[in-house]
Amino acid sequence: MKQPLISSELSWLYFNQCIIDEAADHTNALYERIKFLAIFSSNLDEFFRVKVNRLAKEKSVRKGAHFTAILDEIQMQQMEFGNIWRDQIIPELGTNNIVVYEGQAIESFYKREIERYFKSNVLGFIQIVFVKEEANSNYFLDNRRLYFMVKLKDQNGDENHAYITIPSDKLERYKLLSKYEHRDFIISLDEIIKSCMHLIFTQEEIISCYSIKINRDEDYEIEDEKSGNLISKIQDKIEERKKGLPTRFLYDIAMPEEEILFCKKTFQFKKREMMAGGKMHNLFDLFKFPNPLKPLLQSSFMPPLDHNDFENSNSIFEVIDKKNQLLHFPYQSYHYVLQFFNQAAIDNRVTQIKVTLYRISTQSLIANALISAAKNGKKVTVFVEIKARFDEDNNLHWAKEMKKAGIKIIYSMPDLKVHAKIALVTMKTDAHTTKEYAYLATGNFNENTAAVYADHGLFTAEKKYTTDIAKVFQFLKTKKKETTMQTLLVAGFNMKQQLIHFIDNEIQNHLDGKESGILLKLNGIDEKDVIQKLYEASQAGVKITLIVRGICTLLPGITGVSENIKVYRIVDMFLEHARIYRFANAGNELIYLSSADMMNRNLNRRIEVGFPIDDEDLKKEINQIISFQLEDNTKKREITSEGKNILIPNLVNPKRAQKAIYEWIKNKNSQ
Repeated sequence: MKQPLISSELSWLYFNQCIIDEAADHTNALYERIKFLAIFSSNLDEFFRVKVNRLAKEKSVRKGAHFTAILDEIQMQQMEFGNIWRDQIIPELGTNNIVVYEGQAIESFYKREIERYFKSNVLGFIQIVFVKEEANSNYFLDNRRLYFMVKLKDQNGDENHAYITIPSDKLERYKLLSKYEHRDFIISLDEIIKSCMHLIFTQEEIISCYSIKINRDEDYEIEDEKSGNLISKIQDKIEERKKGLPTRFLYDIAMPEEEILFCKKTFQFKKREMMAGGKMHNLFDLFKFPNPLKPLLQSSFMPPLDHNDFENSNSIFEVIDKKNQLLHFPYQSYHYVLQFFNQAAIDNRVTQIKVTLYRISTQSLIANALISAAKNGKKVTVFVEIKARFDEDNNLHWAKEMKKAGIKIIYSMPDLKVHAKIALVTMKTDAHTTKEYAYLATGNFNENTAAVYADHGLFTAEKKYTTDIAKVFQFLKTKKKETTMQTLLVAGFNMKQQLIHFIDNEIQNHLDGKESGILLKLNGIDEKDVIQKLYEASQAGVKITLIVRGICTLLPGITGVSENIKVYRIVDMFLEHARIYRFANAGNELIYLSSADMMNRNLNRRIEVGFPIDDEDLKKEINQIISFQLEDNTKKREITSEGKNILIPNLVNPKRAQKAIYEWIKNKNSQ
């Protein structure tokens, strides 16, 4: 029987609908809702940069109901976005004496301030391209850049066009003007330029002005990764994607048909590439929307909490020696991960440090610690994944900086990405032997994203972990799979096979009358073999619970197929990013944390690491967090058999998992 599945594109769009729902939720702080609008815009922008052109190339899809359903869903979500901004956010800002200029006349007392700012700060970044009527003119819009298309009339009465840049990549998109009569006024860069357009076109009459923007295809593939210089090929592809094929031309919905057709002809767009939007584009700039009343109108501040064992010792390694330590971000401070690398860099007993880097921050404290370690005489080996989409340049930059410091850099390998988050520190002991310390995580070595991504990290000195981690690093060095893993689940070695084995085991346990059940917490699931096995388990009677933040092509609740599967989404102030695999295992519960989602790319085309949590007290911590999430009745959605979201908030007895987790850890610290 053919698997009942929803397309990954529609499933992803239904996840993005959750973001819109949060922006509309009046129980969220006002600026939290503005942040969700920014997240939605950023997500949708990436959707068009990565996924849409791949679909558009498939003629059978483009002509079919699938592609139409995708575009219809996007259009509906964009309309809802505009309604929330205009009809909810702007009026609520107004009730707090914050006025946002959006097309209304600018008060006379601000005209001088705005013009002065324009002349001194903005005008130098304005670039003008006049559109000529010659048939062979080749006009080009830069990917993701903002423009105004302006219709003009010259002194002879002739009409022509020009497009000009909106330099949001150089200047803040939103400017807070000086306070006036107890009110704060905010104006966008777009409105500043519009109000000063007469200072750009001094000899022409301005007939109309509409905002436009283009997304280009950035989903590159390297045809042959095994021959030639892979780094050079990736750098070439980065340059190529700046000139990628159009995937979405956004224009102001108020633009007349005549002007739309003019843009279509000028830039040689296809009809399917053109989409009406709002008066402003690139609204992910709302991430930096100014709040003159800060901290009012923002979500309640939850500063990262201490980890008592680490706080009560000067040596992070002494704490790890005593027992395994589990951290929960961003509830607990990422400081301890930085401390792990910083102490390793200066401890004269440390001889080696090995780490995999997939995405790191642009000002990475971890990379700097590794550089210091190398300069302090440690042998440092870093695997740098230079195929991490949109982070290639940053990763290449840090690879070069680390290499200059004497660090051994291992670059990406052909046809495989390394997404594992592991580190290994080797230390001399008093007995003239060595001991190894490991860190394994569900999230990247990135101190910036650790402040908003909900992840877990394990510190351990147990040999069963460190031995397998050493095997992973040996593979990264030699590219030879000459070993087997005893403790870890490693994609490319044993992960997919073991996961299917665990599911089969739950099926057999259920049939034997033993305790059975599966819980998977993931960012996404689309791997067909795993989905088929979960369907088989459901049909055998095994109760299965999935908490899937993003793409979920599996459909729950279908009679005879998946009636024993429940799927939930949690969308809240922190991005749910952790991966947890839990199997009842006839009462001897198995819990793994992992870097891997159950996506085709993760299980079949990447090196990922999943690690068991065996300590009973740490198991209790993970189970408590899962319990909070399953009990959530304000931010948890149930996914229907059509793949859509149901959210019925309990206003009488609200339970919010992320706040509950924070308070639970806080209370544990005080005991």
